[in-house]
Amino acid sequence: MMTENSRSTRTKPTSLPYDRRFGVVAYGLLLLIILFSTYLHHLQPQVLRVPDNGDPAAWHNPALDETVLVERMTDTEKMQFLEEGVPFGEDLPAQFAADLFTILLGWICFLHARRHFGFWMASCFLIGSFVFTGLEETLWILSGRFLGGMVNNPLGETVTGAYWFTRGGCWFLETPVVACLGWFFIAYSCVLTAGKVFPRMGLWGRAFVGAMIAVGVDLWMDPIQTAPEIMAWVWGRGDVLYLFGIPHYNFLGWFLLIFLFAVLWEKLPQMEDRWGRPRATIRFVSIILTLPFGILFCLWAWIYGVGLAFSLAGLEHAVSIPAGW
Repeated sequence: MMTENSRSTRTKPTSLPYDRRFGVVAYGLLLLIILFSTYLHHLQPQVLRVPDNGDPAAWHNPALDETVLVERMTDTEKMQFLEEGVPFGEDLPAQFAADLFTILLGWICFLHARRHFGFWMASCFLIGSFVFTGLEETLWILSGRFLGGMVNNPLGETVTGAYWFTRGGCWFLETPVVACLGWFFIAYSCVLTAGKVFPRMGLWGRAFVGAMIAVGVDLWMDPIQTAPEIMAWVWGRGDVLYLFGIPHYNFLGWFLLIFLFAVLWEKLPQMEDRWGRPRATIRFVSIILTLPFGILFCLWAWIYGVGLAFSLAGLEHAVSIPAGW
């Protein structure tokens, strides 16, 4: 990883006018997308078939009985859930308050990044990671919501859907802003930690370490966040391997997103030296907008490959580790 001082020196006086224009355009567009997405999610939920937090019986693709969530409920808890809905799922003031708290944490991380790496690099990390993860999450969510139930995995089980988030005040596409910002400060912290611990390791090695740290965080965070008592998001059935009740491709996706983003972000100074800051920004944004589609395809292929291997090994049902979770 480049040292902080060497990155800081890249903010040259001649780049400041461009940085200001870049900030106004990039953050302005991001704000407009968030405002429109928030309006669509809360006031026009039928457009994207947003599940009703207050009426789980009406869920579709997947239905409640087609989710991983129901496997962690007793019959009594299920009946109570059908009557009461998602915990705090309709408490919008609390959700907007959570947004403000997450924005504060994201702002603290951004200030650190701006101080050590300059406004342009810090903004590319914030906006890039925000859009990168928001777009990837939305692709998974909407593909499951609109295409769920149309195919079977190699074990013969119906892929009922992907997942969706149950709470959020502000939204980016169909991903809550808290998830996008959470990904930003987790990714930033993990990449920074990898560089501090292994300053002499090559770029690809540091990116690998940073991604593995993030996966470790996700391994304990996701089972808690998806528990019936919290239910921050809900998974549909259809994967062939579950880790602590979470489809395994979730952790693979985390690794790929942070690994590839860390490599791309660290190559920004080289891109700037070669093409100049404006063209480097355009190339960076172009990759951020297109790479999620490639990752989605790779994950689909991986899931099918693992399922095919399980099927050839004689397995007839999805594997859950630990058993009985």
